[in-house]
Amino acid sequence: MDKYILFIPILITYIIVVLIYFGQNKPKGGILFGITLPPEALDDKQLLDLKTLYNQSYTVYFTIALLAVIPLFGLTSFFSLSLIYTLMWLAVFLYTSRLPFIRVHHGAAMLKREKKWFIGEPRTVRIDDKISSLTQATLLSAYWFAIPVAVALVFIILSFQQSDMLLRMTGVASLGITSILFALSAAFTRMKPKLYSENKLVNEAIHSAGRRYWSILWLSMAIFESGCAITGYLILSEGSSSTFVFWLIGVLLVSLVPVGGILFVHNKLAMLTYDIAHTDGQSVLIDDDQYWQNGSTYYNPNDPSVMVPKRVGIGTTINMATRTGRRIQYGTIIVSLAIILPLSAFAIKSDYTGPVLTIENSGRIAIDYSPYDFDFPLNDVVAITLEDTVPSGFRTNGMATAAYARGSFKLDSLGKTKLYIYKNNPPYIMIKLPYTYIIYNENDPAKTRELYANLVEASKQG
Repeated sequence: MDKYILFIPILITYIIVVLIYFGQNKPKGGILFGITLPPEALDDKQLLDLKTLYNQSYTVYFTIALLAVIPLFGLTSFFSLSLIYTLMWLAVFLYTSRLPFIRVHHGAAMLKREKKWFIGEPRTVRIDDKISSLTQATLLSAYWFAIPVAVALVFIILSFQQSDMLLRMTGVASLGITSILFALSAAFTRMKPKLYSENKLVNEAIHSAGRRYWSILWLSMAIFESGCAITGYLILSEGSSSTFVFWLIGVLLVSLVPVGGILFVHNKLAMLTYDIAHTDGQSVLIDDDQYWQNGSTYYNPNDPSVMVPKRVGIGTTINMATRTGRRIQYGTIIVSLAIILPLSAFAIKSDYTGPVLTIENSGRIAIDYSPYDFDFPLNDVVAITLEDTVPSGFRTNGMATAAYARGSFKLDSLGKTKLYIYKNNPPYIMIKLPYTYIIYNENDPAKTRELYANLVEASKQG
């Protein structure tokens, strides 16, 4: 059932994105593929060919995206894995859904320049200063790799002093990954320049910028990997089952961050190439399309407006050239991560760890399950029974999946109740207090019965 609930946001997002992008193959207000075009250009054969390519590309893309949902229904019964897969699918889908549009947008923009389909009087803008600045872009010094190397060597040296094989393996693995990233950085530094333009300065500018961007990426990944090595060692050396939550999150981050970094640099270079490769290195004719990066991102330093109507989709979008716009954009990303990562961590914890009920020597009963810990005096117990069913109800502050329910609930015939149960796994221990009920069980029914007997015995002695 949980997987079908998670499928709802996937389905809604999928339908919205399909409608948005398939709606871009028809001109609206003189805009097609994020490009303003005069009416006479709409019947151009090359533009019509782009429309055909656009439709074919999105038909294939949306088919693949839909097929990628199928693994969600084949996952295990663990809710956390289904949740993480759903979040990953949504993130990848929302990011990659732009790519076919951007490809055709660039094609339409080049066609517009070739045929001079400008709206109004085009403006001439010199870009030689930008090309000169890019040409002078310098690489990050390879000596910065000394930071992750030093971290790895510290691990290895300490491992010999402490006879810690785990520490040694962590240091060796960290040093190995750093070496690979250093080799990649060196290889990209020496990569052969490509020909983007007949102007040598343009080619040199793109090549210099690319070398700098990639050098920053590989070094950043090496430093990030060192941080992950430290965190991974601390988790593994502790050996607690509860830290498995953080271990899985770490694996997720180590997998996604490098991929995200590579895609970011690739797209940044692709946009740079698109911006200057077609120029003569001195000047370029433009109209207001220049303010719409990739046809959808608005960047206009001459416009003080923070929000403007979208060219792609409905509603408004942010002017990324304004300080407020950037704060909104990056703030939204930070807030989203601040919500998603703890939610994923809690879901993993809920699947791989359970509540623990302890009868303390001080005469109290404690249920350890952060953030829904609960304890009470044994003397407050009105009755303890063993039940085969749990009344239905709804959650007020807790977490409930098809496999378990934990936290505060309001149940029929009982009212306020604290649940710490594995669903459909009787028996259940029901503890009645003057102010609430507590229902608890173990995953193993035999352990539940044993705990029930201990509670009854403790209540008699109390």
